[in-house]
Amino acid sequence: MRGRTSWWILTSLALSLVPAQAPTPQVLLQLGEFEAAWTQGRDAERLGDLAAAAEAANLMAQYRAQTDAERRVWLERAQETARRAVLLFPDAAEGYYQLAHAQAEVIRFVGVLAKLNLASQIKRNLERALELEPNHARAVMGLALWHLQLAKRGFGWLYGASLGEVVPLFEWAVTLAPQNVEIRKNYGFALMQLGRREAARAQLERALALPVQSVPDRLHHDRAAELLRKLRAQK
Repeated sequence: MRGRTSWWILTSLALSLVPAQAPTPQVLLQLGEFEAAWTQGRDAERLGDLAAAAEAANLMAQYRAQTDAERRVWLERAQETARRAVLLFPDAAEGYYQLAHAQAEVIRFVGVLAKLNLASQIKRNLERALELEPNHARAVMGLALWHLQLAKRGFGWLYGASLGEVVPLFEWAVTLAPQNVEIRKNYGFALMQLGRREAARAQLERALALPVQSVPDRLHHDRAAELLRKLRAQK
């Protein structure tokens, strides 16, 4: 419990030291104030603020939106904010990653032709992110999920997607960021999709053992717990 709550104490202390200054989008994101983080950061001039705003909009779509229409609105906001980051900081990996991250969620809501177009854009943005920052762990994770989702949908061969790429890419991602709850959770999900139950269980249990340092971490942690319950319920 101490490890999982210490971030609240540290954040409160940080805020108390600058009472006249509004919390940054990054701080609002960590505190789970996703709408406020997006509102404050969407027109920012700094990469960190824009990245936090795009991430917050994506999390609004995934965890707070109540309808598909609302989810699509937030995903469009995430894309718009990420595109601003790419425009202002074309040599920074994070903008490309955030754009691919939002597009990967959008792909669930569009028709076949739009899916095909988005698939190319997602891969291009992830590859650009990794060109700029080869050790960007979340971009590696995103590429692994790209291979998984396209290959499972049956049209991955059009783009070179392969289930054989999923595990090596996730292994690379967890090597780069072994304490990242989101990456461990998504690795467990991917292994479930691949039918590797024991390996999936191990990754989900590792995700649950990691310290929770923010509200996004808590959301990923809870999702990992949900996946593990589903896995254990399967015969």
